Amino acid sequence: MKRRVGAGTGPEHIATVLDSLFKQEGLEEEIRVHRALLDWESIVGDTVARHATAAYIEHGTLIVEVANSAWMHRLQMQESDLRARLNRHLGEEIIHQIRFRLGSPSTPKDG
Repeated sequence: MKRRVGAGTGPEHIATVLDSLFKQEGLEEEIRVHRALLDWESIVGDTVARHATAAYIEHGTLIVEVANSAWMHRLQMQESDLRARLNRHLGEEIIHQIRFRLGSPSTPKDG
């Protein structure tokens, strides 16, 4: 005799389980914040990503390492636009400021 499985008693999709766990543990906000780091390249595009890398986020400020002073100046002029694009991508205003510093982008690319 086959046992009939009722609605809601079967396996859950892993995304549903993880979302529930993140909410339960209070990690949901941290995940959203770090989405900016994970999605940096797709948000800003290949050209910018070749010269600048999102390093970390601290108290709503995104720190970006930039290859040289010319790119730092260029990106400082675009800070407002970059911040708006990031927040639009994240679905809420998480990034309040972007600070640029000279450094080595952590994912060097040709070009």
